[in-house]
Amino acid sequence: MIAGWFLQLAWYQIGKNVEHVFYALELTLMAVLMTNMFQFVWWRCRERSGKLTHWQRWDAAYFLAAAIPLNLGMPLAVVLIYVGEVDYPRSKMWHSGSWAPNTGHGIFLYLCKWLGVVCLTIGMVKVTRIHEKIAAKWRLLRGHPQTKTNVEILSEKQTDVEVLGEKPEP
Repeated sequence: MIAGWFLQLAWYQIGKNVEHVFYALELTLMAVLMTNMFQFVWWRCRERSGKLTHWQRWDAAYFLAAAIPLNLGMPLAVVLIYVGEVDYPRSKMWHSGSWAPNTGHGIFLYLCKWLGVVCLTIGMVKVTRIHEKIAAKWRLLRGHPQTKTNVEILSEKQTDVEVLGEKPEP
């Protein structure tokens, strides 16, 4: 689509086979990226140390586990309906020249996709604690006194117990 825009091609000038290849590539790339991100989050959650509840240790993994089917539902449906022609044309997700889904199941899958993006974002923020690192760096840059918590948050080997304000066991 973007290449067509750069080359100033109209949508009807792009062949069906090329369109189908890119639908399949979208599904494949999304599946690879989502599962690789889940592996990263699983590894980071497993490495958390200290006295943590199950939810405190694995919360990000649960968010990513929910994000995988939510994000892959729509690309999978597009491949099945438009490439595999499963129950086509009755099962089309958009019609009448619309650029966005305008049928019941199309709108549902579109909303699920964005809910998956929200779950993915929450999971990645929780596992990387990027919001805490940015806040600590902001305090340091603004000349606030360097407290132990600012330095700890920016350190690589900080445990999750320290973030919660508890002292780690030796």
